[in-house]
Amino acid sequence: MTLSLSTPQFFYQLFYALAFVFMFCVVIYKSIKKGHHLRSVLLMFATLTLFIIIGTRLFTIPLFEWYDAMSSPYSEFNNRSSIGGILFGLVGLLIIQRVFKFGKSMFDLFAWVAPIALGITKLGCLLNGCCYGLASNAIWSIKYPAGTNAHHNHWLTENIGQDALYSLSVHPVQLYESLTLFTIGYIVWKTKNRWKGSLSTILLTMILYFSLRFGIEFFRDHSVSQFGTLHFYGVWVYQWAMLALVFVLGLLLWFLEGKVNTKKIKTIQEAPYIHSEFIYIIILSILIYSFQNVLSPFEFNVIWTIFITAVLFSGYYLFTTKELNGYNKLIFVTLLTPFYVLGQSMQENTLGVKSYNRIDVGASFGNFNNEVAFDPQEVQNECGTSTSYSYEYFKQVYQIGGVGYSHVVTKKNHTNTFGANISGGTIKSTNLSTGDSESEFIFGVNPYMKWDSKWFGAGFGFQIGKLRLNKDDRLDVTNIEDAQKNHIILPEFHARIGPRKYLDIDYNYGFMMPSAFPTLYSRSSIGSSFGLSEDYSFRYGHIWNLETDYVSAEALLSDNLGVNVMYVFKENNFDFQEESSGKFMFSLNYRFGYKQK
Repeated sequence: MTLSLSTPQFFYQLFYALAFVFMFCVVIYKSIKKGHHLRSVLLMFATLTLFIIIGTRLFTIPLFEWYDAMSSPYSEFNNRSSIGGILFGLVGLLIIQRVFKFGKSMFDLFAWVAPIALGITKLGCLLNGCCYGLASNAIWSIKYPAGTNAHHNHWLTENIGQDALYSLSVHPVQLYESLTLFTIGYIVWKTKNRWKGSLSTILLTMILYFSLRFGIEFFRDHSVSQFGTLHFYGVWVYQWAMLALVFVLGLLLWFLEGKVNTKKIKTIQEAPYIHSEFIYIIILSILIYSFQNVLSPFEFNVIWTIFITAVLFSGYYLFTTKELNGYNKLIFVTLLTPFYVLGQSMQENTLGVKSYNRIDVGASFGNFNNEVAFDPQEVQNECGTSTSYSYEYFKQVYQIGGVGYSHVVTKKNHTNTFGANISGGTIKSTNLSTGDSESEFIFGVNPYMKWDSKWFGAGFGFQIGKLRLNKDDRLDVTNIEDAQKNHIILPEFHARIGPRKYLDIDYNYGFMMPSAFPTLYSRSSIGSSFGLSEDYSFRYGHIWNLETDYVSAEALLSDNLGVNVMYVFKENNFDFQEESSGKFMFSLNYRFGYKQK
């Protein structure tokens, strides 16, 4: 088999991003269901991501060169090791547990999600041609084209000629590792409830992974390994280290399982001391700044986006909790520190662009409640005639996915965007009085256009399809079965005033990727890019149809890849025994076809 990809590095970055998106979405979704404090979950995720990435870098660098790596450009020390990421990630988890008091369920979650995410990353390694295998004549072996590590190193060692188009056939060890990691994730997920200790599933994952690496290394080419080529009894020193770790971790797992008292296991999160959470934000911002040269631009922007979103949540908590009365001004100034520190290290994209194309892929999920008035009756009373209704109350649970394409053109001081989105998903409607449920498929097609200048912005479009809205309906029908109202076409528009780079306000009716119908359609917000480019945005706003607030963040992670996240707080406008949860939206965008000024 031959792999002939014109841009293998792109596919590595793509699968790297997909692994992060998978892990982020699963952790956020499960955390919302478990009722964890979302601000703490985001701080935890930013911390864990930072420690894992730092570990993958520093583990390949001698200890006495760590300072040089922290003060040198990223490109000078760009080797990676997943072993280092796992070990440093464990340190990060222990710090997180100490600060935020997460229970066993959070460790169980990371124990099976992490190997699956790492397996996704290894698929990118397979396409990129890094950490390749030994030469092989197996029918499933792979040849790599010129420009990949395998081809270059085979040429340097004179295993192929100077004009050879492909490398030698090699074992696809990255695929072996990926499939085994998926299997590890499944095994840990299926057995997580059998372990008593909080860290037991994490230790099990590490034992299985190090055992995997011991076996995989027999098929990997060590001639260019950053860990050297020394071996004893036909086994690399690196493999002996893996065996030693398996033995030590196995003893630790056996000891912890024998000592743990199941009655003392914490299953729900205890909130940390409030002021310590804000101190932790300051410390984490300094850590990100200190290690910025160890991170690639993509990695730094990912951590930055998650971290600032967590800071926004903490800011919301600051102004809504009574426990911080009297400290609001001091802590508010404290929360501004991360924005200043990170703003000093962000590199604004100075690429002069005239136009580009953009593809968006996103999803949203959550639930909402609504009241439906039906069967109107004319009633005579002492004041005259009035209309009375029968009422039913519904809980709607939805999952929506979507994809969009747009063309963006910059002319002088304004930007024009023309595009269309397609979205679809399921919505399950449950009558809260009878318990009867019904699911249906909803979908929409959404052409739109936007115009933005420095001070003003406007946009127009419409949704057409089978659409639902979250609102209290009053319908002239006699049968409640007819009261679940679908819409065929709905308009959307957008208006903005103020410089987005510094401070602006906006109003949106619709205008979200993926389509937020059935739940969000009327919202306004205030936001800023904090002096960065307009590709970055942090917003706090209000959703009028839900009577609740939301926070959102947008960032360009590289020249080609961007991300948008939004979280909607629980609404309190529905007086019934069933409460709705918060709502989460996430989308990635890929930009291509750049034309320069």
